[in-house]
Amino acid sequence: MNKQTYFISINQGSRIEIFTERTDPSLIQYEVQVDEAEIEEFLNLVHRFREKDVEPEQIFVRPFNEPAADRDKEELKYDTRELFEMIYRYGTEKTKRDLEELQKQNSRA
Repeated sequence: MNKQTYFISINQGSRIEIFTERTDPSLIQYEVQVDEAEIEEFLNLVHRFREKDVEPEQIFVRPFNEPAADRDKEELKYDTRELFEMIYRYGTEKTKRDLEELQKQNSRA
């Protein structure tokens, strides 16, 4: 299958967007090269993030439900790890270097 270039942008919180070209230069955008099936994996993951996006009214509906909040945090952590693993797997050499540098910085913190 033909690989195409996409840019994965992770904005405030868990807002993830996929573009076919670089957009706002102030955003961090990870360049990946994927085929149709692989971009579908990214789109499914983005959809999962959007489903879990916490709205302020949810806080008031279940303010003291700690098990649910903990479960949500674990799912978000898992999905975030999966997202970065996919970006690394399909990323360009520059993207891989950027993520490796980010990993080093996080290890030192």
